[in-house]
Amino acid sequence: MKFIELLEDVNSDWTIKEKARYLYQNICKNISYDERFAYGTDKELLYTIYNREINIENDEDTRLICRTANLTYQQLLERLGIKSKLIYKKSNVSRPINVNDVALLFWDENEDKYYTNIIGDVESSRFGLQTSFFGITKNLYEEAQDVKEITLEELKQIDIKTGCIKQDYNNIVFKLLTDEVKNTNNFKKFLKGQGIDADNLSRNEILQNKLQFLTRLIKFRDKTAGPDEQKKFYQKLFRGSVLDKFESKRFNTYEYVKEIGNEIEILSIIEINLSGTLVYYFYSDEEQTYVQISSEDIIAKTKEYRERKGKKLIMQKDENKKEDTIR
Repeated sequence: MKFIELLEDVNSDWTIKEKARYLYQNICKNISYDERFAYGTDKELLYTIYNREINIENDEDTRLICRTANLTYQQLLERLGIKSKLIYKKSNVSRPINVNDVALLFWDENEDKYYTNIIGDVESSRFGLQTSFFGITKNLYEEAQDVKEITLEELKQIDIKTGCIKQDYNNIVFKLLTDEVKNTNNFKKFLKGQGIDADNLSRNEILQNKLQFLTRLIKFRDKTAGPDEQKKFYQKLFRGSVLDKFESKRFNTYEYVKEIGNEIEILSIIEINLSGTLVYYFYSDEEQTYVQISSEDIIAKTKEYRERKGKKLIMQKDENKKEDTIR
């Protein structure tokens, strides 16, 4: 896209905070995180992605990372005459190349300084949730320890005024949904409405029904959202709805990666241990949700992929234990 076009709907009468917030929200809604940078191993490609120069007047690839997203933001702010600065810190993320994390500061009419970090809010902005990295004071950047805070209520009023939201964030809907599914008694009522005998369900059966309920419920309307944002949003909803102290021990997520030239293919997998019976779901790009799959098919699907964090599926761990016993 041509990022310069985002300036067309910026009202000249808005305050600096309002202009900066509008651009922040709309950059987030129009980009996705570049998964090649998150999962790739080709150092040359990773440096190319990190050092890429963005021209807001050109038709640019919207797959960005922290540096390129904040660089885009800075250029747009400069066109509006808003003072801003990119800031850097040593990254704690383990990756094949050693590069800094990047955030952005901007100053308002009173010379008050504010911290922002676009890439951390792509998922939240995309799905209408409250943001977490605009106008906050708690951060790890040395140059941003004296920044001013913008309260959640002020941000809400700015987002309503600038048209980023109509009345409120989707956090309300999100919480209502998670509370409903998390409440076992209410969820049993829902299951009964589906013709399921919920009175005699075990905790394992309740857990599995919760996930199946969510996979039926969640269909992403925003087809332009990147796969990284969709999977993170879904997993956030799943954790919020499903997991209590008992259930959290039965839930694992995995990411299997295969590099094809300069592109990345990723299999996102959810593993649920139902008292020894393993149930697997993988994220289907076609269905845009998690789909249940057999253990045998999971093994076949992941054969040419590497697990991103080196974790093993429970069934793989069990197979290793059996081999050790035989030896």
